Amino acid sequence: MNTYRSIALVLASCAAGLSVAACSAGTPSANSSTSSPAATGSATSSPSKPPVISSPAPTTGPPIAGSMLTIKGKIGSFPVPKAAKVGENMSGGSSLLVVFGLVAPADVARFYATALPQAGYTVTSNSLVSQGGQNGAIIQFTGHGFKGNIESVAQFPGAAIAGLGATNVTTVVMSASA
Repeated sequence: MNTYRSIALVLASCAAGLSVAACSAGTPSANSSTSSPAATGSATSSPSKPPVISSPAPTTGPPIAGSMLTIKGKIGSFPVPKAAKVGENMSGGSSLLVVFGLVAPADVARFYATALPQAGYTVTSNSLVSQGGQNGAIIQFTGHGFKGNIESVAQFPGAAIAGLGATNVTTVVMSASA
């Protein structure tokens, strides 16, 4: 296994941790009301763990240019922001992983809010997440016989990914729908 793949798997695991934190916090849907944790207070929050703050991803603003990345495996191609630097594109069995950098999580969320539906996918959730000093975006989608997660982090603590660094790193993980 090469260095990219080892680091890509570590990144996917760390991004999944951010995703689990968002899920345990009750990520709001686009039509649910949200309130600030500071305003509502929480008697059950642990003082050693900062609260997870989640909000729907912004869908307005200038369009973000994209291109179609040829994906190794059965999917064929997948949209990525034009400014993205792809560090990994691998598949195995019925799953695939794409890792890219240089695009901020808020821009990743905004890009995929329009690019996924245009490419024939259904976005099932798209949220910006913050916990402590960590900020990111989590997008879940289905389509073309796949289900997937896109997880983007502003800062990847403790490691730099060769060729991408440790800031604004995004993973796209897809697997065949059951």
